[in-house]
Amino acid sequence: MTPGMAIIGLAVALACAFAGQAIGRGKGYPGAGFAIGLLLGVLGVVIVALMPETEAVKAARAQRQYEAQVAAAQRQYEIQAEAARRAGYPFPPPFPIPPPPPQGPLQPYQNWQPPSP
Repeated sequence: MTPGMAIIGLAVALACAFAGQAIGRGKGYPGAGFAIGLLLGVLGVVIVALMPETEAVKAARAQRQYEAQVAAAQRQYEIQAEAARRAGYPFPPPFPIPPPPPQGPLQPYQNWQPPSP
């Protein structure tokens, strides 16, 4: 083996290792992706691509999707509120104002009797 071929082989092995790491990072296996890509080359990259995602990666993706849905709902609410405001309608409808708390010390009921059975 000539030195040129060894350098090319090393470059291909490192390229496969970093490709395996890049693919494995998205699936939750960055270290395993690097090792499998380095040891098995192109076949290792294919194996890493076919590996299932970890539960942590699935949960993180679900969390991002949930946050995106909440943000989209908030934007839609703001659009509707602005449209209602421009049309002259209160949005959201005003809530009834609770009565003010009584002033002064609280007094017990006068002449209160327990209910008879």
